[in-house]
Formats: sequence, structure tokens, C-alpha cells
Amino acid sequence: MKKILVPTDFSEYALNAAKLAANIAKKFDARIYFLHVVSMPQYATGVIPGQSGQDIAEGLFILKKVKMDFQKLLNEDFLEGVNVATAIQYDGVYESIVSQAKKHEIDLIVMGTHGSSGYVNDFFIGSNTDKIVRLSETPVITTREEVVNPKFEKIVFASDFGDGIGDSFRKIADIADKLDSTVELVRVITRDDFYFSRPMLDAMEIFAKDHGLSNYNCHIYAAESVQIGINEFAKRKNADLITTITHGRRGLARLFNGSVTSDIMKSSPLPVLSIRAEKK
Repeated sequence: MKKILVPTDFSEYALNAAKLAANIAKKFDARIYFLHVVSMPQYATGVIPGQSGQDIAEGLFILKKVKMDFQKLLNEDFLEGVNVATAIQYDGVYESIVSQAKKHEIDLIVMGTHGSSGYVNDFFIGSNTDKIVRLSETPVITTREEVVNPKFEKIVFASDFGDGIGDSFRKIADIADKLDSTVELVRVITRDDFYFSRPMLDAMEIFAKDHGLSNYNCHIYAAESVQIGINEFAKRKNADLITTITHGRRGLARLFNGSVTSDIMKSSPLPVLSIRAEKK
């Protein structure tokens, strides 16, 4: 992992994401690309037909304010020693993130969220955040709260361990290996999605061995819902990170579709790493 993209609106929640990204960047010796999206594209192109002098003045003021906010962010102590770059874009939020991730060959996107409503100040509304998590080809970490000195000693991987997730899981396994983390594999069962423990645990053991995991544990956890079960399990294990794979097929699509991942992302006090299942 060499390049991390951090969209920011300079809010408290975006700052939490920046702190987490800086911690990860130091562990991987990676570069951070901070991205701010200006919602008024005419400011990027100068005078256009119908644009008043007041519009231009307001646009210049906003750009000056953004540059000042960037300078304040880059002066934060937690970024000391981190290689950083900044960018301003004028397209939509999703379009800007996708284009920047592709342009810079980004390995990870780190985003701050504000509970069920996305970013404050409408920088990222919930639908934008969900869309990025669901459709991004780049792994995405979302965080609601400030994570103080994350050690990533325990990483929860929640799945139904069905077909079609192997290639995507290797990204999680590589991150865990680099961080020297223990991977807590968990299958949440509910009243409507019940499995006997023994065959499920056997399948998880095979999954772990097939993917070269050495530091791992396998668990079955019964709960009222998948979302509640994952959050409860992660709390019991004192985990540092929750990971999921979205948009698989068969059982995976049923159990970990975009909606479930979105609910976990908005409710968990822990950072949540989401990786889209690779298409076959």
C-alpha cells in the first residue's frame, strides 16, 4: 500500500479520517492525497456567460478559504513526517473521488462519516458515501469517531464464507500480514439465516488455510441481525477494525449486500474496511 486518498471538507469528521489515514500511512510508508470537492464548477473555469462579478468574487473567496483550510490541515502535528499532496476538484463528489483514485492509482480511500447522515455541511451526504463504498474498485475505510493510536492488533472479518470472495479477501489478508494482525473470522447467524456450528467452522478453517492465514481464529456468533452481531462481536473481541466484502453473489450478496455494509459503517464506533467483490 503506497497511496491513500482522503476526501475532506475540513470538518471534525474529516479530521478523524485524516488522523487515521496518517497512522496507516506511517505503518506502510505511504503517501496521502487530500481531496476537497468544490460544489460550484463555474469557479474553476473563470468567467462564463451569465456569471456576475459577484459570483466570481464569491468563487475566489471560496478558493482562498479552501487553500487556507488545506494549509491549516497540513500543519497538524499528526501529519509530521508524512508525504502529502492536495487537490481541489469541481465535479460531483463520487465522480471526483473515482477520477482521482484512478489518476493516482490509489490503494486505499479513507473517509470520515457522520452517523446515518454522512458528512456534515453536505460534503458527503449519506447516498454519496454509500455509493462510494458500494461501487469503488478501491478499498474504502470509513470512520465515525477519532481513533487514538490504532494498533490493528485484531481485525474482524465478517462473512458467510461463500463462493466468490477469495480474490478480494487476499487484499485483507495482505493488510493483516503487513500489520501483524490477528484476523478474527466470524460468521453471524440469525433466526432467518441459521447454520450448525461444526460444518461452518470447518468451512472457515479451510478458507483460512486456503488463503495462507497464520494468525486467525474462527467464530460463530448468534444475534438478532447481522449488523448487531458484527458490532457486538467486535466489541467483545476489543477489535481495532471491521472488514467486509460487498457485492458478492449467492449467500454473500444476501448477507453482505451494500445495505448491510452501510448499516455497519454508520453504526460502528470502529473503522470499517469495505472491499467490493471482484467480478468474474
